[in-house]
Amino acid sequence: MRIPVRGPLALAAALCAASAPALHAQSAFNYSLGIELERNDNINLSRDNPVGATVLTPTLAFDLQQQGAVLTASAAGSLSWRDYLDGPFSDELRGLFAGTGVWAISPGRLDWVAEDYLGRQPINVLQVDVPTNQQQTNVFSTGPTLHLHLREDLQGRLDLRYTNTYAEKTGEFDSSRLSALAQLAWLLSPGDTLAASLGSSRVRYDRQVSQPFDYDRNDAYLGYTHATDAIKLESVAGYSWLDLRAAGQHNGSLLKLALRWMPSPATDLGVSAVRQIADASQDLIVDPTALGDLGIGSGRNGAVISPQLYVEKRIDLDFNHREARWSIALAPFWRQLDYIDGALLSQHSLGWTASVDWRLRPNLTLSASTGRERRDYRDMDRVDTDLTSSVVLQWRRTSHWLWQLRATHARRDSTLRAAGYRDNAIILSLAYTR
Repeated sequence: MRIPVRGPLALAAALCAASAPALHAQSAFNYSLGIELERNDNINLSRDNPVGATVLTPTLAFDLQQQGAVLTASAAGSLSWRDYLDGPFSDELRGLFAGTGVWAISPGRLDWVAEDYLGRQPINVLQVDVPTNQQQTNVFSTGPTLHLHLREDLQGRLDLRYTNTYAEKTGEFDSSRLSALAQLAWLLSPGDTLAASLGSSRVRYDRQVSQPFDYDRNDAYLGYTHATDAIKLESVAGYSWLDLRAAGQHNGSLLKLALRWMPSPATDLGVSAVRQIADASQDLIVDPTALGDLGIGSGRNGAVISPQLYVEKRIDLDFNHREARWSIALAPFWRQLDYIDGALLSQHSLGWTASVDWRLRPNLTLSASTGRERRDYRDMDRVDTDLTSSVVLQWRRTSHWLWQLRATHARRDSTLRAAGYRDNAIILSLAYTR
């Protein structure tokens, strides 16, 4: 279920759209067909008994953008078949998808919204992330949105949603959720919006073993957005009241801040912070443009697929600079998850990612990236430190054909000796993009 923090931002966009001219219908559909050959020296991610393997993977990927008076949609997905030519694992089909669609039943007044997020997550986050420890997960949400145009500078909105969560192996995660969100937004100036929101949700898990984690939730918060050519600010402050079937009342603050400074077209610096009560469904909702990015710093590579609620505190920084032939990015982060009932998997994470791209020729690019994350499971006296790095040489032969040669290295050091490993891979891929 989408935690109702983005409401003020959606209303701010609606206020701006209300005074904009109508858009003509626009659509864009792109796809790519690719195949990659990977040689991995430790496909089973073992410390003492590494097994090398060769994997052949054909992939179909697509992205869709549709903007019209009646239908608006944004979606991206991929489907791949991993053929293990040797090694310890069976061949497998993998799918990823993130999409949102809005049907304007009565344009400007009543919409029907549908969202779906299909991902791939670990079954047991404490074990290595090999195919036998992975599962497909899905979050689907749908329902009506009613728009209220009270004045030129005052807009209202009511969202009603049914949400279903599903995990292929971790059935304790499966649930049905009903939620309602009412909002009012005032356009203070062309770049400033103030919004007030009230939300309520009812979460019921399908399995009897998970029903002690059933809960009802109410939220009240204010949101403020400010936008100029150089600064963009999004902020939310409020409070959440939760009634858990097994643990009783649990209340807490709901805070979110995102600030981006753009001193020049080539440079931007961002900071974001959040404090909220959430569950694993929050981590499975991704922007279609970020689909498949589950690496260090995403917060999803360590997601625990369970019905348990936790208090999330997170701070992210990011710096980006672009020149004609090169660009750099640096993003440190800190994250703390404290589980409300059953603290065994509570974790504190600290790390960073960095990347550089260098255009050697107009059609030849060299990229390098690295990242480090230290996760401290304090209640089980365990610390994992992950380090990844990669070097990519990319040759765009034509506007449609792309060759890529990639070398990767991954390492985990853990206080649990058996959980550590070293992994190296060389990957050659060819893709046709329309």
